[in-house]
Amino acid sequence: METIIFIETTKSGSSREAVKTAARLGFFTVLFTEKERLLEQRKEFPDITKMVHFEKMTEDHIREKISELQIQGKVIKTIISFVDPFVSLAAQLSNELCNSQISVEALRNMEDKTSTRSALKENSTTPKFEVFQPMANLSDFINKEHEYPFIVKSPMSKASKDVYLVENKIELKKIMKKFLRLYPDQQILIEEYLDGPQYLVEVLVHKGKVNIVAIFKQEITKELKFIITGYAVQLNVKDELYKKLSSTVESIMNDLKVTNAACHLEIRYVNGNWKLIEINPRISGGAMNRMIEEAFGINLVEETIKLYLGDEPNLVRKHEKHLYTHYITINAVGRLLKVTGKKRASSEPGVREVYIKTRKKAVIRPPISMGHRYGYVMAIGDTLEEAKANAMNAYNQIKFYIEPLSEEI
Repeated sequence: METIIFIETTKSGSSREAVKTAARLGFFTVLFTEKERLLEQRKEFPDITKMVHFEKMTEDHIREKISELQIQGKVIKTIISFVDPFVSLAAQLSNELCNSQISVEALRNMEDKTSTRSALKENSTTPKFEVFQPMANLSDFINKEHEYPFIVKSPMSKASKDVYLVENKIELKKIMKKFLRLYPDQQILIEEYLDGPQYLVEVLVHKGKVNIVAIFKQEITKELKFIITGYAVQLNVKDELYKKLSSTVESIMNDLKVTNAACHLEIRYVNGNWKLIEINPRISGGAMNRMIEEAFGINLVEETIKLYLGDEPNLVRKHEKHLYTHYITINAVGRLLKVTGKKRASSEPGVREVYIKTRKKAVIRPPISMGHRYGYVMAIGDTLEEAKANAMNAYNQIKFYIEPLSEEI
């Protein structure tokens, strides 16, 4: 039985759609997961043929379970992950056991932000940066001359978690101590703060050919943290801007030695130059796969699966539509009582999807990571401005009702 093994998934978004896609393509789907709640909600995952729970997902344990599946007669066609930090491990196992040709070392460098910066230190997109070693003298570092503001982040940060804008010595001391307390053996990455419009670029490289699948301009909300709340698909990219971006992306892929892989870049346009904020070794999560499908008719998780299977991805656009997606955040702490207006929002002109992630009785709070976005509204229009207006009109129909948390909570 032809089988695809997925290492971890989220309950919704790109990684979840990848499993659904594999099932639609006729594969026996196996999910390896550490999340007990997925087993508790087993009926919600009919497209996952077999779910295997791990107390701790280690390479040795994963290899044991793969061997068991093979003994049972499962023909493993590929092993894949769309969830950090398992992307490079899945690719390594797929190369070894399924004869895939994925660029494992490049994916590994993308998973660790200090490795990314080191691999790209000669690339013009790399901002000024330094790496603080956990055994270094903290006082010496804090008291030396710094050019404020700058960014302090964990090399393993994801979804804007563990990323801080530091504007003075007091903030620096507080953040550095917090990192050293939480991650005593981990390096800390210090980067130049880059000011300029930010874009997300979805990329798939096949046999060395770099394909820019989609470009989104990101709308960033600065509250407690930098949170991306808006994605605007870019159809009419100015020729010179696009050429410069395209050559920049190619230079990054070349320096990372990417031959076969999918990834996404967050990149800013600063004083006429592109600067890399970060790169991740997979399609962006959340609504990204749906956005690309609505805008261009391309199912990027399906094409990524094809890449892992050794097939040629089809990245030809079936259409081009202006699209805007607005993410929902809440500026209060409490327990969710109910959400109203979803049906009204769905019936607004141009709306393609309204998704509410959080469930009744869940605790919600202001965003300190992308995980604190509680849903989204996706809309199209004849122009990008109309698509955004349609999304915001729909968003304004949605109301969250919350009660304050009791003191014991």
